[in-house]
Amino acid sequence: MSRHTENKEELLKVHGEIDLIKQKLDTLENNHLAHIKQDIDRILYILGAVGLAVLGELFILLNKVL
Repeated sequence: MSRHTENKEELLKVHGEIDLIKQKLDTLENNHLAHIKQDIDRILYILGAVGLAVLGELFILLNKVL
C-alpha cells in the first residue's frame, strides 16, 4: 500500500472521529444541559417558595412582638 493511500485512510478515520465528537457535543448541549437547566429552575422555584414562607412567618412574628 502506498504512503498516499495510508495518509488518505488516516484522514478519513480522523474525520470520522471528529464527526462523532461533534455529535456527542450536540447531544450534550441539546439534551443534558436542557435537563440541568430544568433542575436548576425547579430548585430556584422551591427556594423562592420557602423564602416567601419564612418572610411571612417573620412578619407574623414582628406583628406579635410590636
